[in-house]
Amino acid sequence: MASIRDYLFDSALLDQSLDYLAETLDLAVTVLDSEGTAIASRQAEGLDTPASRAYPFQFSSDIGAIVCAAATRDRLDQAEPHILYCLTALNSQLLRETELQETTEEMLQLSGQLNFLFKVAKKIIGIDDLKKCYQVILDEISRTTKADQGFIHTKGRWDEEIRVTHKISDEEVDATRDSICLRHTTAGSTIICTREDGASLLYSPIKEKDGQSGEMVFIRTHGHRAFSASEKQLVAIIENIISPTFETLRLYDSLQDLYLNTVKALAAAIDAKDEYTHGHSFRVAKYAMTIGGELGLSSQQINDLEIAGYMHDLGKIGISELILGKPGKLTHEEFCLIQKHPVFTDKILQPIKLPLHILEGATQHHERMDGTGYPCGLTGANISLFGRIIAVADVFDALTSKRPYRDALPVEAALRKLCDGIDSLFDREMILAFLSALRSEQSKEALADINMGLSYDDIHNLNQFLIELKEFALATARN
Repeated sequence: MASIRDYLFDSALLDQSLDYLAETLDLAVTVLDSEGTAIASRQAEGLDTPASRAYPFQFSSDIGAIVCAAATRDRLDQAEPHILYCLTALNSQLLRETELQETTEEMLQLSGQLNFLFKVAKKIIGIDDLKKCYQVILDEISRTTKADQGFIHTKGRWDEEIRVTHKISDEEVDATRDSICLRHTTAGSTIICTREDGASLLYSPIKEKDGQSGEMVFIRTHGHRAFSASEKQLVAIIENIISPTFETLRLYDSLQDLYLNTVKALAAAIDAKDEYTHGHSFRVAKYAMTIGGELGLSSQQINDLEIAGYMHDLGKIGISELILGKPGKLTHEEFCLIQKHPVFTDKILQPIKLPLHILEGATQHHERMDGTGYPCGLTGANISLFGRIIAVADVFDALTSKRPYRDALPVEAALRKLCDGIDSLFDREMILAFLSALRSEQSKEALADINMGLSYDDIHNLNQFLIELKEFALATARN
């Protein structure tokens, strides 16, 4: 049996609604569960209530109803608008708490997947032997999925066969690859099947641009439980991220790409929650790198800055798409929820143990120099270097991109707005670095590549405009 109390974190609204209907409207009120058993009731003593009506809760499954009874049917009709109002409020609370639960579960799952992927990335960075990389990946996935055995069979750098194993002999690998349940495997899909001897197999392809280059297979021997749908989903997610990396490792011997591909995949998933922010994290990362280059940061610092830029909106996974894409003005409650996304980002990334400067850049991009930003209200130099850089990159991309509530601004108008916020909102040095970078021909080409949709008031006189804007920024400093 299921009831509304099973899905309410706080039942205060339910109790208040029952009290209101009973005491103010002289109704007899009973809450039923899915099997019709009363779980709560309110009724004045001696009240005769022969007329009754049931009002089911609106939920994805049957969780019962409210039954209201009155002395007459007319009295029940008069009370019905109040009953429906209370029911609407309860249904709304059910929806909010269900969405919160789903979001919490999604965040926990994402945090676990991130933790696993970054743990693998940290282990293989610095390994220059491709086969050793595959072995680390195989062992970690086998451990995570609690597989008894496993193997990866794929191509090497010059298309030679590479095979790594986990607690399985080469003869057993050959027999498994030839087993009936894998002979007709659909290319490109992760599957669970049962081998002839009763063992459970979890198969996942390794894909490249030109097709399939190999496979990962994990085995639970006969007598152990079969792989679950959630384990299949986890391996499918891992495969989608590491297959491009396998190809990159094979062709270019670049281990750092595993780390960055993971970050990009996650950033793209967040941007996809809102059609207007498609590509936003990519552009913010690239604008930030442009500023970092002008400031003279090292190549490692710029790599870390790129990662922080890709991750800066990760916490928006905890925000409803209806709020992110709302065309009108946000309510106070909706804006307060939006302001929490850097906190959500911090909670997701904390278990991964990233370098502090990356974490600060990803979570401080809404802090402002005068302390009016969020979530912590930091001021001036208390905001990290990466946080101050990404703040400028983030606002520039937001201003020059179309939003549901306004059109994209021309580049010149966006830069003016940034300069109007010098010292109060944005760090002067970061803005001056951005203006200087935009003046070079190389940066202009890079800017066009980053965002093909940029508009200008007068692109032919952009260089002169940038000179004047930089003079304005320097003049305000002297004053």
